[in-house]
Amino acid sequence: MIKNRPLSFNLKLITELTVDEEEALRVLRAAVYPSEVIAHRPGRHIKWSLPQWRLLVEDGSGWLVSHIGIVTREVTLDDVSIRIGGIGGVMTSPEAQGQGFATAALRYAEAFLDKCGLTFALLVCRQDLVPFYTRLGWQSFNGILLVEQPDGTVPFTVNEPMVLPVNDKAPKKGTINLCGLPW
Repeated sequence: MIKNRPLSFNLKLITELTVDEEEALRVLRAAVYPSEVIAHRPGRHIKWSLPQWRLLVEDGSGWLVSHIGIVTREVTLDDVSIRIGGIGGVMTSPEAQGQGFATAALRYAEAFLDKCGLTFALLVCRQDLVPFYTRLGWQSFNGILLVEQPDGTVPFTVNEPMVLPVNDKAPKKGTINLCGLPW
């Protein structure tokens, strides 16, 4: 419960979302990223992967207040294959921001990733969100993050990569190749 509001956490494979859940997610995305914001986002030209799971956080009334996309993937760290978790698409309704919903959702997602036995987790975020994630234990990754794009494997430079130790140390430098699209 956050500020006397009960929460429900619903973690689903994206293939299991109902039509109503997909619509609620579309409404949330439009509120967080209106078309005029999307038109000017630095990452608007990047091809992104879909998450495998969606964490939907609803308040006691059934209102979708927050969302996190989650992916697990084989990547390489300095040419060594490892399995990591990815966090993407973190969104909280503008009316609900600053009330702890994203923090609660991230803690839930982290617990899920821990159960998956992953080495560490990775996310990319805008520079202005780095202090928020740092308060939650995420660390800046100061190495090279490689991603697949239509033109081949390229360094990801749009947002700040951050890592979180899950079942092992998280690297602060080196080369992480996502071996696929960014999330």
